[in-house]
Formats: sequence, structure tokens, C-alpha cells
Amino acid sequence: MRAVVRPGGRRRGATVLLDGVRWTVRPGCGGPPATDVHWSVDPDGRAGARWAGSADVLRCGQPSPGTGAASLRAMKLLARHTGCLLTAVPADGGGLVIGVRGGRLLTVEYGPLPHGPYAGAGEAEVAVLASYVHGRLVAGLPLDPLSGLVAESAGRVLHLREVHPGA
Repeated sequence: MRAVVRPGGRRRGATVLLDGVRWTVRPGCGGPPATDVHWSVDPDGRAGARWAGSADVLRCGQPSPGTGAASLRAMKLLARHTGCLLTAVPADGGGLVIGVRGGRLLTVEYGPLPHGPYAGAGEAEVAVLASYVHGRLVAGLPLDPLSGLVAESAGRVLHLREVHPGA
């Protein structure tokens, strides 16, 4: 799928467009990403095997059994698809591992907002977070201040409670 990330200013965060669906991403304390258009592919999807080699972002639709397995899968996907800048692999029981070209891993934990609905992270939320992080990477922005980020669209809300830098 074609993904578009557009900055909206320091207080307004960013807009992420995925297959025509608009998501608003409010950064915790990190500032907006760059304007970025990239190719985002689910390697687990029907057409994934055909398009994964040309993807900038690989975001898995099938969760791995725990964060250790998700970390391993994220790094294997990066090794296999050398044109890909980052991978996003959900873990059973919640959480997400983002692997970045160069060997860095981020483990993301989700949580409910103090006020408002909490839908958890489905395939759409994984795709939005992966695209947002890609926009930060191409802007040269650090990935550390992602805690507190909120992504929302049509009543679906996802709050990043914790981000743990890995290798």
C-alpha cells in the first residue's frame, strides 16, 4: 500500500494516509516527521511475497509468539529485504517490535488513554506506527521520544505507553 506521512506542526503532530484512511498522530514529545511517501507491504498478506522486495516498510499482519520471536523476525526480514528501511512485527499478547536498518530494535507497549476508547493494535495501527516511524527516520529525527504518542482515526485510538530501545 502507498503510505503518505505529512507533518502538521509541533502541536498538531502528523497525518498518516493509508489506502485513503486518514490517521492523526500526536507525538508525545518528539516533534513532527518529514513529509514522506513510501511503499508499505505486509509480507504475510496475499500479495506480500510479490511486493516485499520493493518495500520501504514491512509491517507484518501475523503476530509472532512473544517479543523475542518478533525481534528475530524483524531482523531476518531486514536481512532478506535489503531495500527495506524498517520492519514492524506485532507480538502475541500485545506489543510491537520495530526493527530499523542498521540493527536497532524498538519494543513498543500499548495502553489505554486516561480518557477515551482503546481499541488495541490491529493491522491498521501497526501500519500507521510503522509509517510514522519511517517518516521520523527519513527526517533524521531520533526515535527515543515516541512514548506518549497517540494515533487515532474514526474513533480508534492507540496510545504508546512505553518504548524500549534495544540494540
